[in-house]
Amino acid sequence: PNSKIRNSEMYSNYKSNTTMKGLLGITPNGMMSFVSSLYTGSISDKEITKQSGFKNLLEVGDEVMVDKGFIIQDLLTAKGAKVAIPPFLKQMDQLTKTQVKETQQIARLRIHDERAIRRCKE
Repeated sequence: PNSKIRNSEMYSNYKSNTTMKGLLGITPNGMMSFVSSLYTGSISDKEITKQSGFKNLLEVGDEVMVDKGFIIQDLLTAKGAKVAIPPFLKQMDQLTKTQVKETQQIARLRIHDERAIRRCKE
């Protein structure tokens, strides 16, 4: 954008460029069930989750898989939904056997998400 204000709103520190962001909901079988409007790149993932209406569609017992940096547990817990997120190393040297299995299970499912995201972008 030519406007410096608009440019700063659209700038993403993560991407180091001006961007637009959206939120996709993808079912376990890889179908898109939710597509949000686009937001300026400087908006947080949590704020998109609030503003897009996604959390209003959740029901008690639903489970939402997110990336490590997508910190929305508090929003989903309030709706009775669960968050599936890969374990963090934090200050440990390595993951436990249980955490490794959980990470592998989530990674197998994330492949389908990444494919759906690529289809949307293309």
